[in-house]
Amino acid sequence: MIPFQKIRDVSFSSVHNLKSDVASSAWSAVLLHPLRNDRTPHHGPETTLPAHLVLPANSKHQVDLEVPYHMTAFIARHFKRPEDGGSTITLTYAESYEDRPSLVPYLRHKSHRQDYSKDLFGPRDIYELRGPNIVNAVGYYDTEGTEEVVQPFHFRTFRFIRLQIDVSTSELVLEKISLQETNYPLDVVAAVDTNSDIDVKPLWETSVRTLKNCMHNCYEDCPFYEQLQYAMDTRSSILFTYYVSSDSRPAQQAIIQLRNSFVAHVGLTASRAPSHRLQIIPHFSLYWISMVCDHWLFNGDRSFTMQFLPIIDAILNYFNSRLDPRLNLMTSEDRPGIWNYHDWTEEWRPYGIPPSVVKTGISTYTNALYAYTLKNAASLLHDLERSALAVEYCGRADLVTEAILRHCFDGNYFTDSLAEATQCGRYYSQHSQAWAVLCGAAKGEAAAKVLHDSLDDKASTFIPTSVSMSFYMLRALAMAGKDTYNANFRRFWAPWRAQLALGLTTWEEDSVSQRSDCHAWASAPIYEFLAEVAGVRPAEPGWAAICFKPSITLYRDFEATVPIPAQRGRELGRVHVAWAPTADHDVEVRLSIMGCNVPVHVRLSSRPVQIVVGGQDYTFIVHRKDIYGSPRKNSML
Repeated sequence: MIPFQKIRDVSFSSVHNLKSDVASSAWSAVLLHPLRNDRTPHHGPETTLPAHLVLPANSKHQVDLEVPYHMTAFIARHFKRPEDGGSTITLTYAESYEDRPSLVPYLRHKSHRQDYSKDLFGPRDIYELRGPNIVNAVGYYDTEGTEEVVQPFHFRTFRFIRLQIDVSTSELVLEKISLQETNYPLDVVAAVDTNSDIDVKPLWETSVRTLKNCMHNCYEDCPFYEQLQYAMDTRSSILFTYYVSSDSRPAQQAIIQLRNSFVAHVGLTASRAPSHRLQIIPHFSLYWISMVCDHWLFNGDRSFTMQFLPIIDAILNYFNSRLDPRLNLMTSEDRPGIWNYHDWTEEWRPYGIPPSVVKTGISTYTNALYAYTLKNAASLLHDLERSALAVEYCGRADLVTEAILRHCFDGNYFTDSLAEATQCGRYYSQHSQAWAVLCGAAKGEAAAKVLHDSLDDKASTFIPTSVSMSFYMLRALAMAGKDTYNANFRRFWAPWRAQLALGLTTWEEDSVSQRSDCHAWASAPIYEFLAEVAGVRPAEPGWAAICFKPSITLYRDFEATVPIPAQRGRELGRVHVAWAPTADHDVEVRLSIMGCNVPVHVRLSSRPVQIVVGGQDYTFIVHRKDIYGSPRKNSML
């Protein structure tokens, strides 16, 4: 279903913390130039770089190797076959320099990732060279008689590698260390650019790199540790993929693999698939349903989508079966094998569950997510002409939404559990406010208020969302209206900017444990720049119609390209958006729809919706207060 991985040669960028009697220049010459022909010395202006590194017998060496950015790569060490065996090669793979962790891997103490005065911690490969003792050549490479090459079967993940060599009784000749970066062959068609904010480029590039590093044979939560395809993480990653590329193949595979993990006697999918060990997080089954709904919206593939309806209904029935008839709220199942994970926050350690939920068994987030998913599923069923079940889902969603407002709202804000069973203060969270908006329990001015207050939280009353759940806070802000979204947009990226200031080249999993420095669920800038700032979205399933609603007040000038995905990985077309100020201090908005003749619903300022036809170029003039005139066709933008 998916293509072979993309592989390309890369190089180390620098060496640090050398402990060796061999000169630093010699190490750099060999390790930083692996792409040259190692049999032909490279001649510099004055000196000749050595073709290999000679390490004396009975010597020890240690050196730290750095690559330009966090990567996943195959790594091979090439040695001239030594006269004696027994030399040991140890490689420690790390994402960061850091202080000694309190608990590996969960409690880390990281500051600037390139603080070379600190240490490296991570998994290790240890090899013992055989030397001349070759019993049977296995034919992995042509030079087995003269070379000893050690390479792990699977790729490794790292930003830094500590190389330790303990040479045996004969000298050891290191010829080179080769790196081959590997990822899913994601064709990044999308692009963004602006001259009015220097942070946009690094936010975009870091997000795309993070997404790529979490895509190989399937989507991965993080490449450094378990490399598992978790449903919540994957839903976000798929949405980001739809926007950067027209390739829907990894999404289809993920939907099928998670469907195949469905446990009938429980009524839920596994939290992750494929996996040899079953883990169930009930919320993640709901994210899988939204994943199917997203695929329908972005691809319009009826035959593919229909097969999942029975499992969707079964999952929703699991949640419906746990509805308390007195409250019309569902109670969380608390037993071995069920993990009711909400989010990683300092206050919800160690398992990511609010204390009030543990106490009462009722979670505002769980019920809101359930209602939100019912509405998504109802919209899907309506499109697939299953209107009776769609009506039932809407009714169930309304029942739960009304109960959330009645029982989980204290008159000011939404509590994490029943309002009467919790106290004010740290029992508020940004999560509950966001999900109350997403499920429809808070609307209009009330929605804007709870979101604004939870984000403008000078008294630290609200527990903040992590970078993963921040994606849903952004969706809530957008649902509350453009004014609410725009008012919070700039400051929202402060945690991402802080990571860039600390030298990260991919987004960390969370700021609480700092376990992983690469987690694609934090790549929200991809979606925000294209779906919200550029304002390009599918208006009908499969992009049969396009909605164009740019946020032209967020940046003085902006330019973006959005690919339109289609079935079987084919690219249907592209939408190009750009705006810039005119000499009269108005804004000229340009829209080009290439490769598809579909209706485009243009929403600019307070003007009525305009419908234009794709396949042409348009220019709109936006005044400070309003829009005037009709779009005029251009031969060239």
